[in-house]
Amino acid sequence: MNYEDFAKNIIRFIGGGRNINKSWHCVTRLRFNIIDDSKVDINAIRGMQGVIGARFHCGQLQIIIGNRVIEIFNEIIKQLKETEGNYNGSKKNLISNMLDIISGIFFPILPAIVGAGLLKGGLIFFNAMNWISEESNEYKLLYVLFDAPLYFLPILLAFSAARKFKTNEFIAATLACVLIYPTLSSLVSSSNGEYFDVFGISIPVINYGYTVIPIILGVWLLGYIHRWVDRFIPVVLKMVLTPLLVLLISVPILLIIVGPLGNKIGLYLEHVLVMLFSVIGPLAGLLLGGMIPVLVITGVHYAFLPSVFANFKSLGYDFMLLPISFVSNIAQAGATLAVAIKIKDRQMKSLAYSSSFSAFLGITEPAMYGVTLKLKKPFYAALIGGAIGGGIVGIFPAKIFSFSLPGLMSLPFYVQKDSNNLLFILFGIFSSFLVAFILTLLMKLESNVNSVISVNPYFSKAKKIKLLSPMTGKIEPLSSVPDDTFSEKIIGDGVAIIPTEGVVKAPFNGKVSMITPTGHAIGLISDQGVELLIHIGIETVGLQGRGFNLQVIEGQTVVAGDILVNFDLLFLKENQIQLISPVIVTNSEEYGSITLVNKKWVVGGKSSLLIINRY
Repeated sequence: MNYEDFAKNIIRFIGGGRNINKSWHCVTRLRFNIIDDSKVDINAIRGMQGVIGARFHCGQLQIIIGNRVIEIFNEIIKQLKETEGNYNGSKKNLISNMLDIISGIFFPILPAIVGAGLLKGGLIFFNAMNWISEESNEYKLLYVLFDAPLYFLPILLAFSAARKFKTNEFIAATLACVLIYPTLSSLVSSSNGEYFDVFGISIPVINYGYTVIPIILGVWLLGYIHRWVDRFIPVVLKMVLTPLLVLLISVPILLIIVGPLGNKIGLYLEHVLVMLFSVIGPLAGLLLGGMIPVLVITGVHYAFLPSVFANFKSLGYDFMLLPISFVSNIAQAGATLAVAIKIKDRQMKSLAYSSSFSAFLGITEPAMYGVTLKLKKPFYAALIGGAIGGGIVGIFPAKIFSFSLPGLMSLPFYVQKDSNNLLFILFGIFSSFLVAFILTLLMKLESNVNSVISVNPYFSKAKKIKLLSPMTGKIEPLSSVPDDTFSEKIIGDGVAIIPTEGVVKAPFNGKVSMITPTGHAIGLISDQGVELLIHIGIETVGLQGRGFNLQVIEGQTVVAGDILVNFDLLFLKENQIQLISPVIVTNSEEYGSITLVNKKWVVGGKSSLLIINRY
């Protein structure tokens, strides 16, 4: 993939850099706050090679990319040069804003938390297996090393929240340092009551290690205080007086009001969830287990993270989101693996195998967007499997003792001495996997795969398939195309034509499977199952449809020789467009060979162009 061109097209279809207020990414998705949604060409984005899906949710544009999201995001940021528009936050409601804030704060720090959680969980597992003693210096040192990112979580959150709320990261981190400063911690531990007095002011006794909500609220307030103070300070004194006054105002409010309030909110969340699962555990687990994929799709699952860390702080384990997400993820893995075994389409089979592996490790977006959602029925099977597994976890509460991605690598963190805790989670994930796997195997999938169509039995037995030329012009090899995607045959084998007439004709009987909004590229599927992409010129997408006149629509049945597109050759030349046009068999891996008919010149709709040989 050419990341530079891909990012350029993303920005163009979004409506340009000035239409983007803020951009970030998660594991598989690009996320944007858009100023004017009407300027976004969502269909063009969905039609891009490499985009798995795109949608608006909660006032946010989400573009599902997959494993290459980081490289693409970096290229987008490079091209945007951190330019942001004047976003009007009023376009989103309160709930949408909260979800946006939580996901934007937590995702940047997940690598540190997940990494530390895995190492800490491993250490706990070694101790449970009596491989290392809690009393040994080695255990204590390793525990400090692995627990540090979690204990000092408020500092990590402060940096991330400051970027989200657009305030000074270092002042925000200083607030977090105050909350967990050793002297303050010693005051907390030495106090016999609920408060300790400072200058006659009662400050609540709270240990802020592992906490989430207090520092997020504190940094949110800091943003307002910093902007208010900065308005009144002369420019020459800003460097000295602004941080001083901001801290003098923020720290007392944080310790006396905001911190205790955030801590109370976290405790109430924990108590509500404990009560919910103690009263209707199986029902709550069943509903949450079945809904996890939907929550992931919408990004709402991030809203549960504060309660997860509240559980770790007060209980020392989580019994809700992580275990139930685990069984739900394994259900997605089971459904996707069944697709890989059952499906005949080679491209989907390969995607399903790789996506199921990712899902087993706890990353389900590739499985959902690339396989189960696309085929629909496996997604329903995964929902049912997740619900069954969630119900089992609700009946037999499984506890995880360290934060980790909810995948197979987290299994050791369920080990508990003199307990069946590991057996509980194994029962849950095995059940969810088996239900989703078997249900998917029992389903008919072929009719749901876009690339598989009903074919004429007579033609399907033919060993050779001939394709007519879609254009009139000179034949060139793909290697001469000045675009690596085509010249290196990344999307398939084929040939290139330098057209001398502005007409594209159907090279076979079939149907139109795809048309770019700008009209410069069209996809076809023949009655024999050949998938063909005809791309008129190079970099023609920049013309935004000018010079192209479509004669067909998506889904339309065509006969060999039918006119598909008329285009203005002179206009393309005037705009310095390279006319060389790739003609690609995008499912070429399904055939034994693709042979060019020995001609240097072809006539559109009449001359034979390619011979496709079946295995």
